Parts: sequence; structure tokens; C-alpha cells
Amino acid sequence: MNSENVTNAAENEERNPTSLLTHALRSPSAHDHLGSGPGVGRRYLLFIDLILVWISAGTANLLTFHWMKAVRPSFIIPSPSGIVGFLFLFSILVVLFANLHGLYACIWQKSFGEEVKHLGESIGSAALMLIASLLLVGTKMSAILVVGPTIILSWLVLAAWRRFLHSQSIPGLSEKRNVLIIGGGSTATQLKEHLDSHPQLGYVVKGFVDRRKQPREENPAKNCLPQGFVGNVKELAPIVRAHFIDEIFVCVPNDRRMVMEIAEYARGTGVCLRVIPDLYDTATASAPVEYVGQFPTMTMQNNSIPSLQLMLKRAVDMTASASLSILLSPLLLLIALTVLLTSKGQLFYRSIRVGKKGKTFVCYKFRTMVAHAEAMKASLAHLNERDGVLFKIAKDPRITVVGKFLRRYSLDELPQLFNVLNGDMSLVGPRPPVPGEYKQYALDHLRRLDVKPGITGLWQVIARQSPSFENYIELDRQYVDTWSLWLDCRILWKTFGVVVAGTGQ
Repeated sequence: MNSENVTNAAENEERNPTSLLTHALRSPSAHDHLGSGPGVGRRYLLFIDLILVWISAGTANLLTFHWMKAVRPSFIIPSPSGIVGFLFLFSILVVLFANLHGLYACIWQKSFGEEVKHLGESIGSAALMLIASLLLVGTKMSAILVVGPTIILSWLVLAAWRRFLHSQSIPGLSEKRNVLIIGGGSTATQLKEHLDSHPQLGYVVKGFVDRRKQPREENPAKNCLPQGFVGNVKELAPIVRAHFIDEIFVCVPNDRRMVMEIAEYARGTGVCLRVIPDLYDTATASAPVEYVGQFPTMTMQNNSIPSLQLMLKRAVDMTASASLSILLSPLLLLIALTVLLTSKGQLFYRSIRVGKKGKTFVCYKFRTMVAHAEAMKASLAHLNERDGVLFKIAKDPRITVVGKFLRRYSLDELPQLFNVLNGDMSLVGPRPPVPGEYKQYALDHLRRLDVKPGITGLWQVIARQSPSFENYIELDRQYVDTWSLWLDCRILWKTFGVVVAGTGQ
């Protein structure tokens, strides 16, 4: 970057104080794009399985040996080095057999039942080899009896871990990937049929794109495009954005110029690009070949997902929301009674919101307005103090006395802890829009929906009172582009200060 660009950047930041505040919050090492790329985190699954087997097997060993010592005082507990060697060998054998069964690919490639079965086979095979090894070195049969509880506890712990993974939506591990197919020939149609009939592969076909840059003439006899045609290549960028596309499959690789143009676009946007090979030339000769079901594909663009960080984020979300729900249960009960006793209407305000990739869900809040408040919204439109598609009135006549207090300290949003537990929201992320707001979004606004919405976010701690819709969107986009666990921690800390200050409306 030359000196002129640096000067311009500095001038832009001076004109935009929000940018400076955002820069202060931004982690210097946060370069990962949240939700970009198709990485599967195989090494993380293997490492976590290794740790879980070590812990569960170690627990089974300690409990069994101490029980045997209590039943028979003459029983000699093996030395710590012997126990460590036993655990090390068993853990390594389990993950090796699990890898042979394909348990470290994307977890949606197998059903939960298949995974539990293969886990049992892996642990059983590891146990047989372990028993044979122990017998060869002359280990007493009484000590070998510990293998039984080790098998049971290890299998239960790994099965529970896999059950947890199957219940989550973690990019690169358990989240379905939206696919766009370029081409309308027999290969493209067969690819869609194959992906539709094999949901375990984890792909959802959003439609076909015609390789021609200009619309075809109206001639059904000549132009037999498959159903689900969503546009032509010239419209690729808005189509990818509107349908939250994760991967593009090109079924016309002989059109080299088009493939190279799409590859350049994919590199700039972080979308995975796969080419169904038809002929091998300089454009695809060095590309690795991977199979998607029965279809060979050439991966020409592939970005990694911070799978481990996202798994940790979800673990923190579940642990924190569950703990807070329990710790704050007296306060939640007090608020519920106050709301019900001071005004007519339901306890909770249930609002349909738009979450990650346009998925809708029911968002819960304590009711802070009078009954039928939504019907009064149109008559109050002239009092709106926000620009763009946002709607907010500082002295909204629909808000109850108790509601004003709850909003001031953000206590009305506490029921969203249950949305976090359910997996629809996160503790930190962009606020979920209502469908009416979402329908008015421009294509570049949809970037904020690449991640799960949150109870709090960058906008809430920096520009909560700002009426600017563009500022609101820009802060959310910056959060998505610079996300890290450290950034989440800083936002949560600053949220505490904002809540205590009582700046909510």
C-alpha cells in the first residue's frame, strides 16, 4: 500500500469514528472469514476423540481398580506408568480403527446409527488387540478385567459426543452445503439427481445456471434447460449471494474461458468451486480429484473453515446459556410474574426472525408492550427515528411501565438464552432481522446472515443509539469478516458495561 492510500485510509477513519471504534475491538490476528470454505475439521474430530477416549478409559481404569482393591485388599493396582501405557495404546488403536471406518470425514456422510455402530466396532477391535498385547506380556487376568468397563464407558462417551455433533449446525462438520450447478446438460441433471437421492453427502442443490451469458431465445424445443433454472452466468454473483451458495459445480469444463472466469470469482469470494471433469487440459491438469458420491470433481478453489474455533464457540454458547438460565432462574421468575401482573397479554413476545442463511425461527423475549402492539405499528410509522428499514421510537407509547425498565437494562432479551440452547442463535452475532426487514435487504446486506444471529454484537456495544441503517449493516459485516473467539470475548465484556449503564430503549 503506497503513502497516498495510507493517507486516504486515515482520512476515511477520521470521518468515520465508528470505524476507529471497530478497529479498536478488532483482533489483530482475526483473518478467518466466518463460514467461508468447505473444510471438514477431520484432524479436530480425531484429536477430540483421542482425548475423550483417554479420559473415559482413564476414568474406567481408576474406578475399576479401586473397586477391585476395595473388594479384594490383596489386589495390587498396576503402576502409573503401566496405566499410562495402557491408555495410550488403547486410545491410538481406537482412533486408528475409527479412521478405517471413515468416522473422520464430514459427519453427515453417515447417520448417527451408523456412526454408533462403527464406534462400537472400532472400540471392540481396539480392545481385542489390547487384550492380545496384554496376554503376550504376561499381564494377570485380574488386571485385564478392566478392559470391559473401559469399552463400555469409552463407547458411551464417544456416542454422546457424536450425538451432540449431529444435533448442531457447525460449518464444515455438520452443516448442509448449498450448491449451484452450472450447466444444463445430462451430466448436470444426473448430478442433481444423485445429490438429491443421497442426502448423507450433505449437499442441497439450489438450482441450475445457464452457461450462456445472454438469455436463450424462447424456443422450448431447442432449449431444454432442467427445472430449477435460476439465471445465466452473467448473473452469477447475485445468484450466489441471494441463495447463500457454499459450492459451485461446473458441468461444462470444456468452456475453458468460462471456467477460468468463475475460478477468479470464486477466489475473490471464498466460494468452493468444483469442476466435473470432461476433458483434461491446462486449466484442470493440476487440480486434485475428489469424489462426491459417484461423481469425480476437480477442486479448483477451496478455503478452510476455522472448525475448531466454531466448535469451541458452540460449546461456550451451550455452557454459558445453560449456566445463566439456571443462575438467573429466580430473576426470570420474578420478571415473569411482574409482566403478567402489571399488564394484560401473554408472558412472552414470540417473533418470527430470520437467522443464518435465511432460515426462520421463533425468537423469544419478555413482552414489553401492550396487547396488539403490532397492529398499532403502521399508525406510528411517522414517529420512526431510524433510517432505512429499521423501526425504533425512543418514547414508544406501546411500551408498558415495566417494559421500559426491562428494555433499559436489556432484561427482556433473557429468554433468548433458550434460543441459544436450541442452536438458532449465539451469544454474540448480528441481531436477527424480522422477515419484513429481511425482504428489503440489498444483496450486499445478506453477508450478515452468513453466521448465526446473536443476543449481543458489535453494533450493540459501539453504536446502539445510532439511527444509521448502513452503519448497523457495516458493523455486522465487519464482525463476520474479522470474527475470532477473542473478538466475541471482548464484545461480551463490553456488553456487560452497556447493560449496567442502562442505555437500552
